[in-house]
Amino acid sequence: MASFLKLSDLALEGLEQALRRATPTLDTEALISQLRAEPTLADVPDLTEVVGTLINIAGTSYSAGTSVDETLDVVIKSIKDGDIVKLTEVDAEILKVRLARLVKSTSVDLVAKASELLRANDRTFQSVRIATDLRPIYSGDNLSVAGGVIIHQLAIRATRNGRRETTYYALDSIDIQALNAVISRAMKKDKALREYASAATTPILSPSE
Repeated sequence: MASFLKLSDLALEGLEQALRRATPTLDTEALISQLRAEPTLADVPDLTEVVGTLINIAGTSYSAGTSVDETLDVVIKSIKDGDIVKLTEVDAEILKVRLARLVKSTSVDLVAKASELLRANDRTFQSVRIATDLRPIYSGDNLSVAGGVIIHQLAIRATRNGRRETTYYALDSIDIQALNAVISRAMKKDKALREYASAATTPILSPSE
């Protein structure tokens, strides 16, 4: 939070304008790159941390169903009650005003809401892996290999209630084909919805865009 107090008035104004012009995206590097194009922000070393804080505050406000001002009151109070950053009453008021100006920008609001909606699930996907094995079938007393089966083990890693978990599924070749068909259909739906949104000039936010 000390970073917001250290921002010069010129940098604060530049950040506010840059956030207003920025195209909302969940790709943090792309968002920061857009903001860096603002000359007054070129020398702000902790811009990624600053923007991350803004998004976290906006996301907390959205998920809790409270106004930004109410959320900022809680944030400021927790800072004043803690020992990490010493705030005078004047500094606390300046910090709240600065945060309010920035958090209420459209790009921060959209990114925060998109991030919360993506996480509003029982489980959130993290990664996937498939290990494919040939398992032999033995025959006779001498245990000669008479045949085999191919088994694909699907491992899906996800987070649930802040904890990581991995679920395993055994698949055969028919299952793989069915899974591929479902994924292909989902990709077609994704493309159709993006085209629809583009025609309606509705921005789609995703980590890769």
